[in-house]
Amino acid sequence: MNDEIRFLTAKSQAAVTREWDLIAPQRDAQIASDHDASFSRVLEPWVLNRLCEAKSVIDVGCGTGRLTAKLQGLGRQVIGLDPSAASIEIARSHDVQSDYIVASVEEWTAENPDASCDLVVASMVLMDALQIDKVITALARLSQCGRLVVTFTHPAFWPAYWGYAANPKFNYSDEILVEAPFKTASLEYSLSTTHVHRPLSRYIEALRNSGLEITCFEELRGPESPEVFPFPRFIGIEAVPRDV
Repeated sequence: MNDEIRFLTAKSQAAVTREWDLIAPQRDAQIASDHDASFSRVLEPWVLNRLCEAKSVIDVGCGTGRLTAKLQGLGRQVIGLDPSAASIEIARSHDVQSDYIVASVEEWTAENPDASCDLVVASMVLMDALQIDKVITALARLSQCGRLVVTFTHPAFWPAYWGYAANPKFNYSDEILVEAPFKTASLEYSLSTTHVHRPLSRYIEALRNSGLEITCFEELRGPESPEVFPFPRFIGIEAVPRDV
């Protein structure tokens, strides 16, 4: 059991954003140097394979823009949204083609109620959202004329991978904030981030309640061998507006 992990009853979204402000430079350097195999070999390819003929893309929770830049294409309009000002500053420094905006998806859709696009991407975002219903409602509004593609940590197996599944305070069915040192398969950071554990059914319920129909659902293994970790670590979902 990992003693560095803390279960919290409350935390502000602003506090979560400040965590990502601090971690952004180191995180960007790791992705840019191709030292995050989960990103480069699993998550990024899964998202890019779903671009299809999209001419307009909004990358929600774009972070430092490494995936956003890959979403670029001939004649394609790409917008990156993230509440972390530090992350957006880094994104703008290496990608001058995309339009980067410091804002949460809830804020931006409220200010741009008629905005929509062919493809909305929210990769590794939903488990960091404290108010999942509001976030998915905003994502659904943006994808009302197109598709939504999301990836997030697998609730059934991430607790074991992260090292808190055996904690007596943990219950799979509960929604709980988890603060822990951030790590990838190749690097453990000195800084902590906070994510929300919630059962998989909670995500599916929020998608359906927002008027979306799931058209693709995949459990994604990490890049390590099954001997290292035998279970899928990520979920990939594609959804479209449900016919009323």
